[in-house]
Amino acid sequence: MTRIQHGRRWLTERPYIIALFITLTLILWMASGIMQAQEVPKKTAKENNVIPKVKVATLFAEQVSDVVELYGRTEPDRVTQLKAEISGKIKQVLAKRGSKVTKGQIIAKLEMNDLEAQLMRSKALLSQREIEYQGAKKLNADGYQGQVQVSSAAANLAAVKAEIKRLEIAISYTVIRAPFDGILNTRYVEEGDYVKSGDDIAMIADLDPLVVRAFVTEQQISQLSVGQSAEISLLNKTKLPGHLRYISSVADDSTNTFKIEVAIENSDLNLLAGISSEVAIVLNEVSAMKLSPALLALDEMGNIGVKTVNQNTVVFTPIDVVKSENDGIWLAGLGEQADVIILGQGFVRAGDTVDAIMSTEK
Repeated sequence: MTRIQHGRRWLTERPYIIALFITLTLILWMASGIMQAQEVPKKTAKENNVIPKVKVATLFAEQVSDVVELYGRTEPDRVTQLKAEISGKIKQVLAKRGSKVTKGQIIAKLEMNDLEAQLMRSKALLSQREIEYQGAKKLNADGYQGQVQVSSAAANLAAVKAEIKRLEIAISYTVIRAPFDGILNTRYVEEGDYVKSGDDIAMIADLDPLVVRAFVTEQQISQLSVGQSAEISLLNKTKLPGHLRYISSVADDSTNTFKIEVAIENSDLNLLAGISSEVAIVLNEVSAMKLSPALLALDEMGNIGVKTVNQNTVVFTPIDVVKSENDGIWLAGLGEQADVIILGQGFVRAGDTVDAIMSTEK
């Protein structure tokens, strides 16, 4: 028997030696895994101690005018739809579409038909009713008629007077006049048209003053008052002065905003209604810094602000937007001086320690 065969036989007769060998091997393998697991956290902790670098710029505040900027559109001061108040045929049209009209000017006339004849008949009947009434009163005073006859005569007299008043009003309705100065923007009838009571005749718009209606938020409403000056920029880049003439006292339920009206002088009626406009209402001067909108950030609560550095610690500062310009926005709330993070702000949070590198850009 060879030596190898002898060794195998010896191990076969002693299985506990094989089991002991396997157990020792497992213990050594597990021990090596524990050592490796203990080394990983040390490596991670070492990596977590790396301080991020950010670029900051020192900015200084300036005094700027706080401005409420709104968007709206020009509208007439008032608009009316003239309607026929009686039925009849259009006899004459006296005002052209788009023409200027003055208060009381005749827009159109309707045929009177037999209204004048009815009025003459009622006036003749009025004389008869007055004689009858006076006679009934005299006979009653002499004791020949009772009070019932007097009351009946008085009622007949009142009825004919009411009929005369009704006919006079109906005749006045045949002449349709402008209720105020303005522009006859639309005319719905021509000569010969038949209209019924309530049909549209014309639409008149008062364009002096011209009004820009806009809506302000809950935060802005407390800063406004009637009479404040405003600057209106029309879509064609025309800039016009105006003044705040109306502030709503009740917010709109759906938007929770308040309606305001800014009036613009338009005596020559050259300005048109329906043009998109920007309204700037100047408030008090405030201390603000000019930044790029790209530097704005949000905190965990959704507040808008700017990340700054104070003694190598990131600070999140909520801000208020004062006004915006083509090359940046003016922000209040950062104090008179601040080291604003201009590069790397997206990779740090408030409270982080950073290595702040000052920008050399002017």
